[in-house]
Amino acid sequence: MRQRLILLGIVIGTLIGLFLYCVALIDWVQDYKTGVFAADHIEAIRDTLGILIYSGAGFIFLKSRLVHH
Repeated sequence: MRQRLILLGIVIGTLIGLFLYCVALIDWVQDYKTGVFAADHIEAIRDTLGILIYSGAGFIFLKSRLVHH
């Protein structure tokens, strides 16, 4: 029972993280298309760095799980 709850928590947490990442990516594309980044360079840097750091962390995690040493 405990393992099932832990697994459910991990799955729900992963889905929430994926949803938030997609929302951030969609927001970034919309801000780029509407010219928000041209007017507010700090927001452009912050949003872009956030997406890049999250993506990089995801790639490092996948690489560590998929590549056998």
